[in-house]
Amino acid sequence: MIIKNMTATFGCLNGRKLALEDGLNVICAPNESGKSTWCAFIRAMLYGIDSSERAKGGRLPDKTRYAPWSGALPAGTMEITHGGREITLRRSTKNAAYPMREFKAVYTGTEESVSGLTGAGAGQILTGVSREVFRRSAFIEQGEVTVTADTELEKRIASIVSSGEEGVSYTEADARLRVWQRKRRYRNTGGAIPELEKEAEAKRGLLECLSRSRAEQERLFEELEQSRRDSAALAERIAAARDAWRREVLTGLERAREHERESTAAQEAAAKAAAVKRADLERGVFGAMTPDEAAETAEADAEKAEELLRAADKRISARPVVLAIILCFLAAALGFAYDWYFFMISAAMAVGAALLWARYSAAGKNALACAAAREEILRKYAVRSEAEIYAAADAHARNWEDHQKAAADVERAKAVLASARAAHENAQALLIRGEEPEIILKLQREQAALDSRAAAVGTRLSELTGSHQALGDPMVIESGLEDLRERRSELEAQFDAIDLAVSVLKEADEEIRSRFSPALSRTAAGYMSRLTGGRYDELTLSRDFTAAARLAGDAVPHETAYLSAGAADLLYLSVRLAVCELVLPREDPCPLVLDDALINLDPERAEAAMEVLKEIAQRRQVILFTCK
Repeated sequence: MIIKNMTATFGCLNGRKLALEDGLNVICAPNESGKSTWCAFIRAMLYGIDSSERAKGGRLPDKTRYAPWSGALPAGTMEITHGGREITLRRSTKNAAYPMREFKAVYTGTEESVSGLTGAGAGQILTGVSREVFRRSAFIEQGEVTVTADTELEKRIASIVSSGEEGVSYTEADARLRVWQRKRRYRNTGGAIPELEKEAEAKRGLLECLSRSRAEQERLFEELEQSRRDSAALAERIAAARDAWRREVLTGLERAREHERESTAAQEAAAKAAAVKRADLERGVFGAMTPDEAAETAEADAEKAEELLRAADKRISARPVVLAIILCFLAAALGFAYDWYFFMISAAMAVGAALLWARYSAAGKNALACAAAREEILRKYAVRSEAEIYAAADAHARNWEDHQKAAADVERAKAVLASARAAHENAQALLIRGEEPEIILKLQREQAALDSRAAAVGTRLSELTGSHQALGDPMVIESGLEDLRERRSELEAQFDAIDLAVSVLKEADEEIRSRFSPALSRTAAGYMSRLTGGRYDELTLSRDFTAAARLAGDAVPHETAYLSAGAADLLYLSVRLAVCELVLPREDPCPLVLDDALINLDPERAEAAMEVLKEIAQRRQVILFTCK
């Protein structure tokens, strides 16, 4: 199978397209650009999205994690080549709870449906493996280069190195045998032995019931008498508690009345005090302004008064007056000349002198007007300076705070009065309704329970009188018990035989493991040697595919915990590649998808890894998403 083109509305991919080629495809893009989303999209297009998946370990399910950021419903297309034919896969969403559930596969360029391809089984048919095997082998996600065991993966690996029969799996056979064991031994799975034990226990219970019946009768007689005595004692306690409660209610009613009178007086006093504060406040220059409003008004008036003071104190220059006098003398001197030219100059000088004098007079009038305006502002506040205007605003703020406190006192007094009135009304209502307190009701419930228990005991005594006949004949019951013991012995023998089969199967599995583990180890070791330039010459795998590598020249291999991050990545990448070679179908092989699997490698080893991937790309399509 080869992926040619993809179009995705998936996570951060809003209608994005991606074209791929045969062989090795390297998609280099920075982080947060959608590389991991493309990888998840490939898996979703092949195998769909598990809508039943829930958040686990802080990881969101795919249906939530890859919901389109645009708010649209998830959808996508994938053009592939499979079996020599070009096929287009389409997935869309009708119901947001089941994303990408709608599936259609057609031959590319036509609308002819591909027979046998369904939404549930497309991935299995196209890749030749299940979702889990694909994810654990050919799909290497970011930060997940380790390979873990899986039933089908185990079966396929075992088939490579043993008989080739893919239907044989130790895990499946072991599970089947243990199911047979559970059907015989374990209660929570409907085992036959527990059912026999249950039936035998029932018969033994009947026998024991016959022997306990008379002892129970004697105990019930004593219990009945004790219940009657306890009920009489409770009746006396109820009468005494009822008298004490009535006295307490009357006392509380009187206290509530007195509290209401005191609260009414306190509320009236607080209202009067608040009214006085309000009147004092409104008589001031700022009236009912808030402190902020008063401060803004005072600041504006003070600044205006200061500006007027500066304008009134501004010294009038004498230069225009002197100049006007000089011009007047010159004009007079020239006016005696008989030449018309000098006469015109004299007239101009006279006009200039008049204008300078007018300017001097206007400046004086303006200073007087500014001084008058300032005095008007100061009279408004009844102060003598601008600083006292600010002081008046501060005094208003203090008066305002006093008024607010008085108003708050009124509200608190109202609340106290309302509470007092409610308490008075509740006390009156309680007395009128005659509702008794919980302690009396509790005693009444205890008395009723005692009476009910006494009645039940009487009924039980009546039942026990005729129960002996209903239990049956002890001889017949004992005979049934003997039959059950024989049947249980047979089932125990079967269980032992199955347990022996489990042991033999385990031994056989260990032998198979000893056969295929070296094969997988050799294949992975070859990749490891190439990726590390021969630095690591041996690789071993445990039953759960946990790997260890040995440096050339070392005596023992090193587990991944002792390796560098880059070496560990190479080790597990080698295992993954070996699993792909041994497990995945070789006819029309599925793509190998890697998401930043080489991110921790140095340049030299990254180059070696790329050479290996190029070689693999000659046999199957390789899609590498990387940030460098």
